[in-house]
Amino acid sequence: MRIAARILLVVAMTLVAGAASAEEESQSTENDSSDGYRFGLQLTIGEGMYFIDHDVYRSPVSLELVPSLGWSWFKFDLGLSTTLESVRVAGGHVGYWNFTFRPGGRLTPPMIPLYLRVAFPLKIQRDDFDWGLMFGAGVDIHIIAILGIVFEVDTELTHDLEWGGGGVPLEFRVGISLHF
Repeated sequence: MRIAARILLVVAMTLVAGAASAEEESQSTENDSSDGYRFGLQLTIGEGMYFIDHDVYRSPVSLELVPSLGWSWFKFDLGLSTTLESVRVAGGHVGYWNFTFRPGGRLTPPMIPLYLRVAFPLKIQRDDFDWGLMFGAGVDIHIIAILGIVFEVDTELTHDLEWGGGGVPLEFRVGISLHF
């Protein structure tokens, strides 16, 4: 699975090289539709790490689909995420398979591809349910008018506003986005 993530990253970096001229064209298209609602869709694959007691552990590979609705500067999200594997992390349950709803929002300053994301993950595990606060930052680089490449970094707190699993989780995501 790591090979697939690396290949996806290499393809993404290759496409970024030609994005500068496409970005100028997509900004003029965005200005035409910025008065109304916009629908978007992101599909990302991610892998991360947990920092627990001065050690670093790999977290499970995950897949996330994020439909969004909003304006050019703010969007409401409903992230749907699942892990694709179970990994034992420091003898705990933080690396087990789970399915997560991530309702939240994204703030995107005008004219730049950066965004800040906040979500409230509702995590369903084997015999458990948990919720918390997720926040992160990302970049959505438009390749053509409706297609973009997404890079995102997230971290998550539990409902007690503590780092999950006794350590600090950090997740890196890469994928594609569609803008309608």
